[in-house]
Amino acid sequence: MDLVTLVLASPRGRFFCANVAYMCNTDERAARPRTPADVLERIEAVDVQAISGLSELDLLNALAIATNWARYWQPPDEDDLMFATPETVAALHPVAATVLESPLTRWWAEPVDLDNQRMIGQLPPDEEWPESTLPYRSTAVGLDQWRDHVLTMEARFRTSRAERPDNAISGEWWSTPLPSAALETSRALDDVGALELLLEEDSFGGDEARVWPVTVRRTPRVYEITNPTDWARLVDAYPLAVVESKRSDWFHTTGEYHDWFIPDWTAVADDYDAVHLTLHGYLTTPGLAIPLADNNGATVLAGWNPDATWWLNNDVAHVDDEPALWRWCDDHWVRA
Repeated sequence: MDLVTLVLASPRGRFFCANVAYMCNTDERAARPRTPADVLERIEAVDVQAISGLSELDLLNALAIATNWARYWQPPDEDDLMFATPETVAALHPVAATVLESPLTRWWAEPVDLDNQRMIGQLPPDEEWPESTLPYRSTAVGLDQWRDHVLTMEARFRTSRAERPDNAISGEWWSTPLPSAALETSRALDDVGALELLLEEDSFGGDEARVWPVTVRRTPRVYEITNPTDWARLVDAYPLAVVESKRSDWFHTTGEYHDWFIPDWTAVADDYDAVHLTLHGYLTTPGLAIPLADNNGATVLAGWNPDATWWLNNDVAHVDDEPALWRWCDDHWVRA
């Protein structure tokens, strides 16, 4: 399957392409579309040549909207449903093709940028920064403890399901190594202190952030996720069953019941120091029920930000002591 088809088969990819189309619609009378017919009319009216006039930041802002509206604990929202109609997917095809051919998105397929990693800590609304400039970590447990936590949650949900088989219980819907002390980083770009400032799922919505430079001390063993197959292969190689704890949430987001699996991050850490999700990987993979080849079940990539790298062995990535302060001002992040 070619990249454009993969992007348009994905909820986040469709949402992103629709945002790009909206940015390029020159009809000032066009209000926010509220029906599938409105959406289709607005997208079909776009001159794809206008996409070449968008800046890199414009494209990242379009992706930021798609990222911020990712929800893996509930059914697809109204926009996701409208963007998924066959007619709308067909209308989005030239938009996706033009964006992916742009020189501005060439790096979206690149592996982790080892020389340019940053870690962020955002200040939740109505809170003050702690005196320490060390990275804020809500937990400090290792991956062994993370695995124990996941298994404990799985047992708890299994008991609840036995007592109330009809009860839809929401839980920890993500497939990242949280809660643990694993570091999450993203690259810095010109005028963007860290991509995670713009591209963050389930964001706190704060208007201040600390951004720490991260030094990679040796050549790491990095697993790259560029498409759904890469994610499925990782889960197949290091499977951890989360049948009960993900059952309700991932049914809501995919509409399918499966025996669900995520990577056993404790086992992954034996062979890899880090796992990186490229922007192509983000546009094609999250939110889908992805079947597994070697295990009788499926998996979902959820809660993983675009370009984010999770460092499973923290002796490789060192967070420098002095962060930079960034503030949200006039609809963009600026260094304070």
